[in-house]
Amino acid sequence: MRTFTAKTQPASVVPPRVHNRDAGPRALGRALEVLEALARRRDGATLSGLARRLGSPKSSLLYLLRPMTRLGYLARRPDGHYGLGPAAFTLAMAVLSDRELPELARPFLVDLADKSGETALIATMAADTPVAVYIDKVESRNAVRYTVPIGERRPLYCSAIGKLLLAYLPPARRQGYLKSTRLKAFAPQTLVTRAALQRALDEIRSTGLSVSVDEVAQGAAGIAAPVFDRHGQVVAGLVVGAPSQRVLADQPRLAALVVQSARELSSVMGFGAELPG
Repeated sequence: MRTFTAKTQPASVVPPRVHNRDAGPRALGRALEVLEALARRRDGATLSGLARRLGSPKSSLLYLLRPMTRLGYLARRPDGHYGLGPAAFTLAMAVLSDRELPELARPFLVDLADKSGETALIATMAADTPVAVYIDKVESRNAVRYTVPIGERRPLYCSAIGKLLLAYLPPARRQGYLKSTRLKAFAPQTLVTRAALQRALDEIRSTGLSVSVDEVAQGAAGIAAPVFDRHGQVVAGLVVGAPSQRVLADQPRLAALVVQSARELSSVMGFGAELPG
């Protein structure tokens, strides 16, 4: 009787798949880096430019850009540049819409007060009547300082913040205000003629800066700059308030600080255009 021995082939050995637990977080981190890089570049960036900026191989970066583009967080232009897509802007505005202006502005007020050494404030147009109203502040640490209660109102034709908001009103509303408002003197430098006020408003729109010295109260001064939203509308003004003598002695530095803070807050609000001055 013949016996046969079956020859068996050795089973192929498949190495177990190793799951890299760090791959997901790394990809997420790289996606956020892409969004941040493109948010800082209005002209967008090419694949090569992003790879150089992020220190990532183009092949692995392209693997990430494709799904981000498909989902609408990125948009690839005809010239090959990538930019932020509609989904990214929708997400950004959804985040901003849930935060009140004082909350958004608070870090900028703290920084402005720290750098200037003076009181930093933010004000908007009141909803019920054409006056400026202070909605938040960070006071100076100086013993002698400018102080005003939150909720305090200022006429539009005097004070740095009032003139600023008036200057950026739509022309028809601004002219209506000038025709209907009695210009009453509060202090020696209050502008009480429409011609002088109109010249001041034209200068504010030209320079993006409003200065008031001894207009509301003797010895008090302020410097204000506009805060724009993503539509280019002025929604508020940042202000440095201080005793008149300190403002006059340090005006260029204080003006530069308040303008820079207003620019940065405008950027957070979604405004991307170049500001006056």
